[in-house]
Amino acid sequence: MFLLFTGHGWCYHCELLDQAIFQKHEFVDALSKQYVFVELDFNFGETPEEKKREIRFQQLQSHYLAPAAPTAVLADGAGIPYAFITGYNEKTGLQGYLKFVTAAQKAKTKCDALLTAAAAESGISRARLLSHALDSIAPQLGDIDERGDEPLLHFYKETVEEILKLTDNTGSIANKYISLRSSRDAWIAENDVFDKLKAFDSKKDYTGAIQFIAESLKTTKNEQVRWRLEMTRQAYLEWGDQFEQALENCQRVLALDNIPEDSLEAFLNREAFNLFRLKRFDEGIAHFERRLREAGSDKEKRLKLLAWKVQLMLRHTPVEKSIEACQRYRNATKHGTDDWLQATYLLALELRRAERHLQALTVINEFLVEDRTSYQLLDAAESLIALKRDQEAAELIEEARSLSQPLKTSPRKSELDEFQSLTEKMETLTRSMSDRRALMERQK
Repeated sequence: MFLLFTGHGWCYHCELLDQAIFQKHEFVDALSKQYVFVELDFNFGETPEEKKREIRFQQLQSHYLAPAAPTAVLADGAGIPYAFITGYNEKTGLQGYLKFVTAAQKAKTKCDALLTAAAAESGISRARLLSHALDSIAPQLGDIDERGDEPLLHFYKETVEEILKLTDNTGSIANKYISLRSSRDAWIAENDVFDKLKAFDSKKDYTGAIQFIAESLKTTKNEQVRWRLEMTRQAYLEWGDQFEQALENCQRVLALDNIPEDSLEAFLNREAFNLFRLKRFDEGIAHFERRLREAGSDKEKRLKLLAWKVQLMLRHTPVEKSIEACQRYRNATKHGTDDWLQATYLLALELRRAERHLQALTVINEFLVEDRTSYQLLDAAESLIALKRDQEAAELIEEARSLSQPLKTSPRKSELDEFQSLTEKMETLTRSMSDRRALMERQK
């Protein structure tokens, strides 16, 4: 089975993965004869049936140790995983993704061969073969920090118990799994605070959660847990719309010594977010200019900063400043890449907001050459209507209508919602043309 935990519509990397990998014929052709595809889309309605589906999906998410979206799980016919692919990296690409799947399949084949050999053995010989079988797939399963539990102990519990029984819990083979259990128990104890925070989450008691974290930090000795708690406190402040306090918290943390590099970048990003939420635009822009200078010639880092800057400025800052940021982001991208498509779309969006429709139309047409989608066709139609080119606009609306039809019968709620959204936009644009024609007739 190929299980996919995803969130269409709200998970940006899920959408990128879907478009770049799962919608490609090469992917489907390569794997459709080997796997049953199962998509678990975390979009839910309000009906009793939808509530039941949500609970079931959450149970599956917990069972398969898939806390993040997107996560792909490669499992055997009994549903036991032998590999995970979490997230999406544009650099990996389709061939890189298929290469990982192939490597996972080879590891599984080796595991099965060792299990078959073990079936003919007993005692230490059998234990050794069983252990080698688990070793062959362990790298593809990830670790406890990624999964939230130790994958070998969670999914292959019976095999581990048999190994310990065959070895009488002694010797190097047994010690490996005894050590793994001890490490898991220690990890669970250290991370128990996050399970306790779930009670605050369920009540949306962000104030109580922040107070609980403050007390927990006084006794936390594990540095990794400490930084997770710091970031969690930051999240609760923002969820509670306490943006002044959230900014102060960022700046407090950033003044600390020995911040891990990933935490440093995360808190710098949160500082920028809160500056823009507080409409301190000049400070927010200055924040990014400083970080871009520090990034120097690191193109990847600069691109991420430019993308994040645009996301924060979009629809909030004075439109000309936002347009300038979009142009700068687009200039740093390579034509045709995901970043280029995103930058081009956002630039056209802000040009329309500024009512610079002729420029917006030029930009969105560049996008349509690379990726002809319903939303972008309607964006182009909107600018054409503003330019009083109704016939061209009507043609694009009809093309968008045709492209959107498969969504009407999709089993995905997110795609049904997308169809409804597109339909409403098409009706709005069509009505605006009709209203203008009616007005012109009255004026005659």
